[in-house]
Amino acid sequence: MTKINKVSEVDLDNKDILVTGEQRLEFLKLHNKLRDMVQYIDECRDITVNHLTVLDELTHLLHSSLHFVPQKDKEGDKPAFWQDYVLESDELAWKKAY
Repeated sequence: MTKINKVSEVDLDNKDILVTGEQRLEFLKLHNKLRDMVQYIDECRDITVNHLTVLDELTHLLHSSLHFVPQKDKEGDKPAFWQDYVLESDELAWKKAY
C-alpha cells in the first residue's frame, strides 16, 4: 500500500478541516465496508453484530475527524449525546471545560 502524505481540505462552516491521507484511507475502508453491509442487508434482510461494530467505527471516525460534537444539554453543562451532533462552532455545541 502506498503511503499518502497529502492533506485534503474540507470547508465546513467557513473553517477548513484537514483530513490526512491516513484518515482518507480509513474513510475509504469504512465506505467499502458500509457498501458491503448495505448489500448484505438488502439481499439477506438481516444484520449481524459485526455490522453494528462497523457503524460505530464509522460514526466515531466522522465525528472525530470532522469535528462534530454533541449539543449542550438544556438542563446543565453536560453533553446531550442522544441528540443530533452539530458543528464544533455551532452555538448549540457543548464545549469541554478543560
